Amino acid sequence: MSVMIRGEDRARLKVTGDIEAELAVPTGGTGRCWLSFSDGTLVEAAYGKDDDCRFAVSEEGAGIARIQRDGAADVLRLDWRVEWVTVAAAGNAVRAGRGEPMPVLPGLFG
Repeated sequence: MSVMIRGEDRARLKVTGDIEAELAVPTGGTGRCWLSFSDGTLVEAAYGKDDDCRFAVSEEGAGIARIQRDGAADVLRLDWRVEWVTVAAAGNAVRAGRGEPMPVLPGLFG
């Protein structure tokens, strides 16, 4: 069980596998968008000047995400039972900041 995603052009992403769909790409003029999957995987998609789509895994979820080259563009494969996928423009998505780690209290361990 898996899905594969490839950029068709700057306007749409083609999803095949467990889910079959074409998703509109809401880049908001930045050439970037975020894909979020039901397993918790978060992927950034960015378009180059030649409309080639490149993927980068930002957060790994339960599935195994693999990115393969196909000509000038990437193909994203997510091996897991995917129930849904959503796309958001880079300016319409936020992530929690990673704060400072909690200090280890003296004498707690040892």
